[in-house]
Amino acid sequence: MLLFFRPDKLYFTVSVSSIAFYRDLLISTLYKTYSYLTSLDIYYHYHTKGIERFVSSSSRNLKLTNFFVKDVNIVLLSPLLNGDFNKVTGYKKILYLANGVENNYTKEEFNEYIFNKNFENINILYLSNMIKSKGYFEVLKLASLNKNFHFHFAGGWQDKSNEKEFFEYIEKNSLKNIVTFHGFVNDEEKKKLFENTSVFIFPTRYENEAFPLSILEAFSYGLPVISTDEASIPFIIDDKSGIVIESLSNLLNAFNDAIDRFVNITSAQYCRKRYLDNFSLEQFEENLVRIFK
Repeated sequence: MLLFFRPDKLYFTVSVSSIAFYRDLLISTLYKTYSYLTSLDIYYHYHTKGIERFVSSSSRNLKLTNFFVKDVNIVLLSPLLNGDFNKVTGYKKILYLANGVENNYTKEEFNEYIFNKNFENINILYLSNMIKSKGYFEVLKLASLNKNFHFHFAGGWQDKSNEKEFFEYIEKNSLKNIVTFHGFVNDEEKKKLFENTSVFIFPTRYENEAFPLSILEAFSYGLPVISTDEASIPFIIDDKSGIVIESLSNLLNAFNDAIDRFVNITSAQYCRKRYLDNFSLEQFEENLVRIFK
């Protein structure tokens, strides 16, 4: 491709660490050589975080990473991830490209859905991998304190002991009537869950969390979001579309506040607009082209 297509720009979704990093490093020798002979402009897009942890683990990793990023443009998901590159040198500049997710509605379809939604019937949703550090158990504990609402959980288990603990907690705290576990859901099932939800809660402390797509999906359905100040999340959620908490101990207060402030049609319309203006696939493509230009 380098010999016959002769690109002016090269966009590469890179890996942060492990064997995949060394694979990317090997491949980079081809286009780095090409770039010395031409005016090739290289862009590395990082979809996750972990560079700081990787380069801090050994001087070799730091040297290899500095070689890998030398004379290239870095594309990050948000300015809040800049700290991941504090120890890295040699790159040209850092640019920003927020993630985008698919739009499941036309304007008319969304208006029909939102004007017919029952905002009195409050349902709470956690939808992600069932990994404890992503916060599902914090939402389950919240359910034990708020038995007037229904809590829904969807996602696949990564650990059998966590699954056992989850259902034992439901049994011990008599939550069977207000907690529903849906397991891994397909696209149609996911859409129904989002449509029947009042507030989306994602209290993550997952170490590789960077820019959760589930929050963008929630916005696309007009849902307010409660989440943590992890990685890019404060960049995604503003004070009209949800609540960002600094400590998990603040989750209960944030939940009560969200029920009072955000479960209404005005909030739903704002969250939808925030999605369309910032996190749709169309907006993603426009921003990507703008970066290349």
